[in-house]
Amino acid sequence: MVHSHRTKNYDEFMALMKTLEESKQKTFVVFTGTPNESGESWCSDCVIADPVIKKQIEHNEEHLKDTNIVYAQVGTREEWKNNNDNPFKLDKKIRLQFLPTLLRWGTLHKLQVEECLKPDLLNMIFEDTEDDS
Repeated sequence: MVHSHRTKNYDEFMALMKTLEESKQKTFVVFTGTPNESGESWCSDCVIADPVIKKQIEHNEEHLKDTNIVYAQVGTREEWKNNNDNPFKLDKKIRLQFLPTLLRWGTLHKLQVEECLKPDLLNMIFEDTEDDS
């Protein structure tokens, strides 16, 4: 069973990740822009990638047993764009540069922007059982 989590800011994200790291379960993080008034992310690439990522999570449920999927909001457009002080960009463990980004926590495995639209690449990251941390 996939365990889905959502965080609204960096502090929430770091608190959740500390708890999940202690669980020793595999964890993937989907970094996305914070939703605007209409409820959609301000990041159009994130809006396009979201259903593709969710479909591949369902498709790979067998590989994702007892896996955590964290949907992490990185902030408003103003908090992300042209803001080098965004904590997700500054964190040396995350090194976030682009949205959307799908990251296997604790490893070097990640997909960025248009890579998140490719089911074959999503399948590869979800099916990979090796740990390259």
